Amino acid sequence: MYCDGGEQGFRLVAEFNQRLGYVERGELFKDQFRDLMGHQFHISTLDWFPIIDFTRNSKNVSTTVTPQDSVDVRMLTAIAQTLNFTYNMRVPWDNQWGTSTKTGNWTGIIGELQHHKADFSMVMSWIWGRFQVVDFSRIYASEPIVMIMSKPRPLPQYLALVRPLEGSVWGILFISSLSAGFILWLLQRCWARISGEKGLSLDTSVLYTWSILFEEPPTGVPKNTSGQMFIGWWWLYCTLITVVYKSSLTSHLSVPGTSRAIDTFEELLREDRWTWGYEPSYGSGWEWFKNNENPTIKSIFQGMEVMEFKEQMDRVLKGQHALITWKYKIKSLIAALYTDNFGYTPIYTAKSEYFNYGGYGWAFRKNAPFLRPIDMIKQRLIETGFVNLWMNDLIGTAAKKARDEKSDNQKQLNDMVAQSFVQESSGLVVLSLHHLQTVFYILFLGFSIAFLAFVTENVYHACAGIKSSKEMAMNP
Repeated sequence: MYCDGGEQGFRLVAEFNQRLGYVERGELFKDQFRDLMGHQFHISTLDWFPIIDFTRNSKNVSTTVTPQDSVDVRMLTAIAQTLNFTYNMRVPWDNQWGTSTKTGNWTGIIGELQHHKADFSMVMSWIWGRFQVVDFSRIYASEPIVMIMSKPRPLPQYLALVRPLEGSVWGILFISSLSAGFILWLLQRCWARISGEKGLSLDTSVLYTWSILFEEPPTGVPKNTSGQMFIGWWWLYCTLITVVYKSSLTSHLSVPGTSRAIDTFEELLREDRWTWGYEPSYGSGWEWFKNNENPTIKSIFQGMEVMEFKEQMDRVLKGQHALITWKYKIKSLIAALYTDNFGYTPIYTAKSEYFNYGGYGWAFRKNAPFLRPIDMIKQRLIETGFVNLWMNDLIGTAAKKARDEKSDNQKQLNDMVAQSFVQESSGLVVLSLHHLQTVFYILFLGFSIAFLAFVTENVYHACAGIKSSKEMAMNP
């Protein structure tokens, strides 16, 4: 039964037949949301390329926007055409995705859905707290949190002479050379007592073993068999050490090493003078950091600096600063803005990924009756592979378009990278003052020590002469 213009009306939907049983004559519960009859929905969202992109129509708070080509816009267009509805899209009044407050209310897009100021949103992360105030459509993408920073920088070239060997090896080498000198002196002293001949002094023995290590051995060899045997084995040891050192030194001089890459939050916390930051979006990532009880994550959150993307990237390029962000968003931005025509980028993406949440869906106001039909069409797009296809297509297209519109500074970067590529491809590296600076530092240090020793000797002898003259004058 139904209201027929103010009068009682009815329509036969089924009847019972003794021979056929229950026979339907029409649909009892007709789906009223297969055709939304051009209804206009209010959508609240923020840009998150390549998933959602738009241009703002004004600088006003909560301004409407014009959607641009992106994954969510392609999905929304297909669903709107199928279900016959229209929409207007705008940004939230506080320009936030949505984080919880102590009063139980939410900020940003989630807050607008919580208070029914919007019908649904575009991309939104599934997290448990949001389920209390909004409903979610099914997941169609997942994006972890990563760190980006400048690529590991070349190590200081003045340390090239000591870099071929680890610190522990240098320590063992120094101790072994001193021990070898002491053992040689002990052997020679014992031999001298037995044979009655003259042995070597301690300083001469130490310098003797060092001279072999520096490949400048003295002409004299111990006369006794024990000393000769000891020198022979020490010589073999020094030969192996010097061969390994020189071959490694050649590679370090021609191809300078780089600093160690940072791949985890634990490694980031152990580094000195490093900073890290986060963009002021205050979405699911911020909520995850804020409520996390892991000591490492809590330490990262306490030291986090909130700045806009441009300022973050300027500090990243200067070095010793990490930006904590989302994997696919930053991948598209790096490909578009910080990659040259040769595929080179100065940005390094850490290997560790964090925040294993449910994924991305669309958020709807609680108990929205149109969620199910929209969800059904979205599932068809997911199963046919359109979402993954659109994601890869948009990232590649945006990167190519951005590289075609590079600025003069980026073109200069291209020329520098091209020049370095030609030099590396030739296989020849010309050693310059930069590569050999350590040698000149050692030369300057040696000259300085020698000059200091010369001045000390002269002062000492001058003082000794004055003292001797005074003693002679007092005792004629």
